[in-house]
Amino acid sequence: MKRFLILLTVVQIGMALYAEASHATDMSNHSIHAAVQRYIETNMPWAPETVRVEFLSEEITSPAHHSNSTLRIEPAGNQDYIGDMSFLVRMYKGGGLIKTETVRTRIAVLRDIVVAARSLPAGTVLNDSDVKTIQRWVRRIHPQSLSPIESTTGKRLTTQLPLGAEILATMLKEIPLVRRGKVVRMVFNNGLMHIVTVGLSEEDGVAGNIVRVKNITSNKIIYARVLSDSVVGIEF
Repeated sequence: MKRFLILLTVVQIGMALYAEASHATDMSNHSIHAAVQRYIETNMPWAPETVRVEFLSEEITSPAHHSNSTLRIEPAGNQDYIGDMSFLVRMYKGGGLIKTETVRTRIAVLRDIVVAARSLPAGTVLNDSDVKTIQRWVRRIHPQSLSPIESTTGKRLTTQLPLGAEILATMLKEIPLVRRGKVVRMVFNNGLMHIVTVGLSEEDGVAGNIVRVKNITSNKIIYARVLSDSVVGIEF
């Protein structure tokens, strides 16, 4: 009897977990497409007003709509809630499975996209007037897409772009603020002392890089962080 109770408990837990992973819907008041739409809106990471769902499958003929008719929905394959996405729909009546169907959808998401505000030749050092943010319906988010708050100012474009083309992170290159063999100001400031001297950079570096710098006075090589144009900070 004890083993039976344990087995019953395990089955109940498994059924509860399945109910969480899928989605049970009363069929008495909703079409199958409407139920899938609700499932998408409940589980997607996007705001409802930024999503368009197109059904690629025709509306499924459902069993007679009775109060004991339900269905369970779960995603099949792609679970990003963008682009082409399929859902398995299992229809139950009186607790028994009577039909399984696949519903195919196409999901578009309204996104902020960083684009070229004009035709931009390769090598352009971008400023605020060269780029803009627009909203665009997309079915795929490029892994190198820029966040609208991400700064592009002062970066060099590595490829030619027409007006309205999306700017990707791989198209941008940081411009070195210090150059190998060029003189730099070396700044040390710990709150108590402020010292400025002159050095010679041993390598190129962009903002935030740690570079090797030769102290012209002592000829010693030290490491400093690139702060701004021809300025490095000494850290101890």
